[in-house]
Amino acid sequence: MSNTQLTLDTDEIEVASQTSHSHPLLTHAIGGQFLKLAFPIIIALMINGLYSFVDAIFITRGVGINAMASVSAVFPINMLIISISAMLGSGMASIISRHLGSGDKQTANQIFSSSLLFSIAIGFGLSVLLYLIRFQIYQLLALPQELLNDADAYLVPILLITTISFASGTLTESFRAAGKPQDMMKVMLLGSLLNVAFDALFIFAFEWGVPGAAWATVLAMLCSFSLAVRLQMNGKDRLQLTRKAFRFNVNIHKQVVSLGFPVFLSHSGFAFTIAVTIFSVTKYSNADASLLLSAHGLIIRSFMLLFLPLLGMTIALQTLAAYNFGAGQLKRVKQSFFTAIMIGTIWTTCVSLLLVFKPQWLLQLFTEDKLLIETASNISSIVFLGFITTAAGMMCSTIFQAMGKALPAMLLEAARTYILLLPLILSLPAWLGVKGIWWAFPITDVIGVTIALLFTAYYFKNRLEDK
Repeated sequence: MSNTQLTLDTDEIEVASQTSHSHPLLTHAIGGQFLKLAFPIIIALMINGLYSFVDAIFITRGVGINAMASVSAVFPINMLIISISAMLGSGMASIISRHLGSGDKQTANQIFSSSLLFSIAIGFGLSVLLYLIRFQIYQLLALPQELLNDADAYLVPILLITTISFASGTLTESFRAAGKPQDMMKVMLLGSLLNVAFDALFIFAFEWGVPGAAWATVLAMLCSFSLAVRLQMNGKDRLQLTRKAFRFNVNIHKQVVSLGFPVFLSHSGFAFTIAVTIFSVTKYSNADASLLLSAHGLIIRSFMLLFLPLLGMTIALQTLAAYNFGAGQLKRVKQSFFTAIMIGTIWTTCVSLLLVFKPQWLLQLFTEDKLLIETASNISSIVFLGFITTAAGMMCSTIFQAMGKALPAMLLEAARTYILLLPLILSLPAWLGVKGIWWAFPITDVIGVTIALLFTAYYFKNRLEDK
């Protein structure tokens, strides 16, 4: 990025206290630095995921099975919001980490300031748009009529807080990008713990039902955002928000979106997968649609909690690899990649064993309905047969994003979800019935990771040469 593309307010920018060559991410053992980055992020994500898990328990036990189905039905919309926020935050973080790795804190400050404004603007526009077209989206999802009122009551409060959510996401990603994952953890912990507390109060004490769960999220987000602002203003060694840089910069926004787009594909792919699954279940299951949607919703909540440590590892890999790539230490970039795959695969193996052979251990926490537990267990035992391979596939996409290679990262994400998984979910039920929906997942896992590993191995061998 040239100086003509970025206007720097050097009087307001703090000089970095460490040179790039003395930073622990560039000099200390890869394994130790990876775990040091990953651990606080995983803790924060797990607590945040625990909220989602507890939220499902509260809704199912405190309101009912149909309420859980309603919340699950609008989950794709919520995931779309999250995916756009994650795209902006992740793209910004990748660029910032590489500039900090090369010792260029001035440009990092410029990127942070402009990205925060961009994120706020996108969040506001998205919330207005989704509010106006939400009923058309319900029709597109083929949402059953009996679920419509609760689904809308849950979604509308979430849309009201979208702008704050985007701003908070940008702030927490800036903490992580600057090597301060502990601050990211503090913000997420506060939001998650308050969410659980407000959930219990609104659902069980006030008996507000599904709207209570949504308003609990809104209040918790406001509190966690307040903490993020306080940490940004009062913390040490922060990226600096400058007046001259707090403006729209098309060049920066293009880079942020380009590098964050693979994350968008991943997150939105999850949303589209849920949406297409809901559509296929409704089409092929007839009278059992509500039962299958409730079962699928419980599996999603269980999976998300167990998936989060892997997500934390990808975030840690992105930061560690981006720092070292910015400093030109390509050998450490490769070491980071292989370390992440090894540790991640250990985790996915444990998760696969649980969700394939004993999913009842988790599912019975949500409900005592034996039919619902049995239905969800049957689905889980098929869906997660190939999950053991997921770590390797995710790390392949992440390493390209960390190196600023947006196109390969984007292609790997697109190949798995949009070229393999979604077409299989739509086509297999024609031959296998409803079970075909569930078999699409392990088939995609195996084929997708094979493509990703072969492509990454080729790139490492032919394009990424050690200096």
